[in-house]
Amino acid sequence: MVTGDNIHTALAIAEACGIKTNDGIAMEGTELRNLRENELAVVIPKLQILARSSPDDKELVVKHLKRLGEIVAVTEDGTNDGPALKAADVGFSMGLSGTEV
Repeated sequence: MVTGDNIHTALAIAEACGIKTNDGIAMEGTELRNLRENELAVVIPKLQILARSSPDDKELVVKHLKRLGEIVAVTEDGTNDGPALKAADVGFSMGLSGTEV
C-alpha cells in the first residue's frame, strides 16, 4: 500500500484490510528515499506500507519491483502519478483528474 496518508492512518487501514503482517515493513517516503540501492533490494520485497509517499517514491517502488521480476499494478487518481502508472505492468487511472493520464 503506497499512500500519501500519515503512517498512523496508513497502518490502521492496512491492518483492517489484512495488508499488514508481522513480518512486513512499514515506513515513510522520506525513509525510503534515504536508502541505498543495496538496502532497497532488501526492503522493497518486504515493504507493505509506504506512507507520506511522493509520486517519485511510487515510481521508484514500481520500477524496483519490476527489476525483481514482479508484476506490478498501480491504481491512482491524479495526473502527478502518471510516471508510476506508466511504469507499471497494469495501471488503472481513476477519477476525473486521473482520466488525463
